[in-house]
Amino acid sequence: MGLFAYPIAEILQRRKLVNSRWLLFLFPIFSIVTLAALYELFEWGIANYADPDAGIAVLGAQGDIWDAQKDMLADTLGACLGMLIFARWGSSHASRSASLSNKFS
Repeated sequence: MGLFAYPIAEILQRRKLVNSRWLLFLFPIFSIVTLAALYELFEWGIANYADPDAGIAVLGAQGDIWDAQKDMLADTLGACLGMLIFARWGSSHASRSASLSNKFS
């Protein structure tokens, strides 16, 4: 899920929804981290609703009590990687395509 930060940043840039480069790079990372945390809370809530007495057994079913934190870390690192790729290639590609579209309009 973390690499979805790239298309988020591309949409923000193409539609000119942000003016700040910091916001262009941080908003996609924060949105991915937020979605990852919400998913883990949803997963916990469904497991708790299905069997409230299961407790640690639900965590043990995945074999790792730190599974949720590892999933969120993986999503965060993926988002950071996506933004590094966007910073290197994506932002220059968007400016080139904008100049080409202006040239042919």
